[in-house]
Amino acid sequence: MRSLFILLITFMLTACASLLGGPKPFADIHLHFNWDQEELVPAEQAISILKKHNVQLAVVTATPADNALKLREAGGDWVLPIYSPYIDVDARYGWFHRPDVLTRTRKALQTGHYFGIGEMHLTIGLGPRRDNKIFTGMLALAEEFNVPVLLHTEAGSYKYMESVCRKYPGIRFLWAHAGGLLGADHSDKLLASCKNVWIELSARDPHHYGSFLVGKNKVSKEWMRVFKKYPDRFMTGTDPVWKASELHRWDRADEGWFHYAEFIAFHRHWLSQLPPDIEQKIRLDNALKFWLAKK
Repeated sequence: MRSLFILLITFMLTACASLLGGPKPFADIHLHFNWDQEELVPAEQAISILKKHNVQLAVVTATPADNALKLREAGGDWVLPIYSPYIDVDARYGWFHRPDVLTRTRKALQTGHYFGIGEMHLTIGLGPRRDNKIFTGMLALAEEFNVPVLLHTEAGSYKYMESVCRKYPGIRFLWAHAGGLLGADHSDKLLASCKNVWIELSARDPHHYGSFLVGKNKVSKEWMRVFKKYPDRFMTGTDPVWKASELHRWDRADEGWFHYAEFIAFHRHWLSQLPPDIEQKIRLDNALKFWLAKK
């Protein structure tokens, strides 16, 4: 019944946007509201930006972790905070060595204010190992509280992610940036191997996780094939940080929210190249079902 209600609301939102000539409703499932972003854009202004671009569902993670709650407080129920292991600024690169990450995550999930866990970065050579006790403890909490996990992997093969999703079949995973720059073939194989994985295509431009595009921001034939094969397994988001190669600069705050219009326009452009039914799913419907439908 709830799924039917969500689909009805989706249809009404899309129809209204079409009649009014505004942008189509959008689910942005990869947002950040970090301490150094808040210095430039307070929560109320960030919400105003999202509303201006007709974002109907916003999934936000933050450093420190509880900063994500500020967007929900400013925006309402359509903003979904997820709890990050980056519980404070110092935890950004060493969270998997800190037992307090687990205790604080448990307390946060017990409040009912958080709708998932993430973003968690797993990078070959840097950590955490996939058997790291803090990492596996976070996955155990996801199972216990029945919340999805947003994972960002940096590896040379989809098999790195596959070893996680196959070990934890009861967790719904959202794979950030389609596994970085791994390509359509790796995504195809992972989706075939793990039924509990969905892929998100958050990218700031063609150069930052936008490898599913070729030429003048055209969806490649390989990716179009995968989208048509798995139309219900993809979502997208803007990941509004700037500049990606200079994160957490000591001398300047992150002005990513100032570029939000550029980021979302980039996504609307490539989405417009998809068949209408698939475009609707990736832009909005899949995210509504994944995050809001009763499991």
